[in-house]
Amino acid sequence: MFYFIIYLLLFPLMSLMSLFRKSAVSNNLIIQTAKIGDYVNTSIMFDAIKNTDLIIDKINSSFALYDTRIKDVYFINDYKNNFFKKLTLAFIIFKNNYDNVYIVMPNSFNLFLGKMSFSKNKVTLSTYSNKWYTKILSLGIKKIIHTINDLTLDSYLKLINQNYTHKEFKKIIQLPLLESKYNLIGKNKFNIGISLTAGNKLKTIDIKTWIKIFNIIEKLNHTIFIFGLDSEEKELNELKKAYNLDKLNMISLLGKIPLEELPSTISKMNLYISSDTGNSYIADTFDIPLINFAGPCYMKEQCPIGKNALIIESNSPYVPYSFIFKAPYSGNTKDLYVITKQQERLIEEFIIKNYKVTQFFE
Repeated sequence: MFYFIIYLLLFPLMSLMSLFRKSAVSNNLIIQTAKIGDYVNTSIMFDAIKNTDLIIDKINSSFALYDTRIKDVYFINDYKNNFFKKLTLAFIIFKNNYDNVYIVMPNSFNLFLGKMSFSKNKVTLSTYSNKWYTKILSLGIKKIIHTINDLTLDSYLKLINQNYTHKEFKKIIQLPLLESKYNLIGKNKFNIGISLTAGNKLKTIDIKTWIKIFNIIEKLNHTIFIFGLDSEEKELNELKKAYNLDKLNMISLLGKIPLEELPSTISKMNLYISSDTGNSYIADTFDIPLINFAGPCYMKEQCPIGKNALIIESNSPYVPYSFIFKAPYSGNTKDLYVITKQQERLIEEFIIKNYKVTQFFE
């Protein structure tokens, strides 16, 4: 409600000033302030509109700053903690005079920024997490209804054109791809990327399940690359206590790959295994075979869409309880990643099938 009052107070002045704005330098602005996984999926919009300005979380800067489809980037982190800085960003957007403003993450501040753009075409998502005050803030903004049963890729594209679907466009997180300087990835082995966690207990596959996966992989001519932050050494050490990692050809990349080189490094994998993480969605953009453990997430709303993706649904009676626009950082983790014998067989068959394909082309 606070933002709406500020907007009403500024409306007379802004309406008058809008008559004297210069023509837009960039026609489009996308406001998406979520983390890596959601940014990856938003990149399908870049393919549809070809060039745009962005307001994003700084964690995604390493992708956006090396992308020729992106003109100007504004980091929400630089503005969101100070009222006057928020107004500064609002006036920057107003001055830029965008033709189209797409508000992908419809929280109150982002909706305020959208309204302050005074763009002729402002579009946002109306989601299941709408609050009464966001409904007020979104007055005068076109809305695309998004439910938990709608694929986010399609909802994002409908912001641009209601006839668009994800089958017409491609997710590309970075264009052109910044080549990785890491050169230890062999060409004569089955290269497997894994993520132990996403810095979140809800996205951490349990050790017993990893052991079952490693028992399958150890028989193959392989190299496992562990992706993640150096803070994830704790999870790796716990794994070492429970399993003899000497049986595996494993290389830790924890804290070693600059974020801007992450897509290129992941693109060299023959298989990627993780929970529903940003890395899993990056792998999906390259159509890399991947095993995605759903955990608490509702896969009908957002999931890897590659032809060679195996989704392992959770057997916990408490799921799903994590959705794109209503994602908790805590919850019941009991049995989130425990797999059945049937799921274990599916995983083994999937790994062996993709291993054989890799060996055939060598």
